[in-house]
Amino acid sequence: MIDLMPNGTLLYQWVLFMGAFLVLHFGIFKPTLHILAERKARTSGARESAETLQKKAAEILFLCEKKVEEARQLGIAHKNEKLTAGEKLREHLLKKVRGEIDQKMQAMRHQIEGESKQATMQLRQYSQEIARAIASKVLEREI
Repeated sequence: MIDLMPNGTLLYQWVLFMGAFLVLHFGIFKPTLHILAERKARTSGARESAETLQKKAAEILFLCEKKVEEARQLGIAHKNEKLTAGEKLREHLLKKVRGEIDQKMQAMRHQIEGESKQATMQLRQYSQEIARAIASKVLEREI
């Protein structure tokens, strides 16, 4: 039969149990729990650090994209200014060249008119000379 009543070995069992409990508690459980707590702290700290870095990276990326967009807009504005200035310069040069061409055309017209009048006079003189020569030969005398 099994005796369920405490006897004299209870004190020994209690001492052995407490000894095993203290050895296990301070030798295994407490250091293991301490290691797990440190790992958890490092992991959560690393996560928080990673999240902070991700937020900072997102902010920096946003700022970079904003600056790129501003630079793009500034470049477009600068390009449009240059295009407008180029168009104005082109119009100015076209007016200047057209004016020079008109002046040269006028000078050429005057020159051609002068040469035409001179050629007409020369032709009249030549035709009069020919007419005299023909008349002299027809009349057989000098006119």
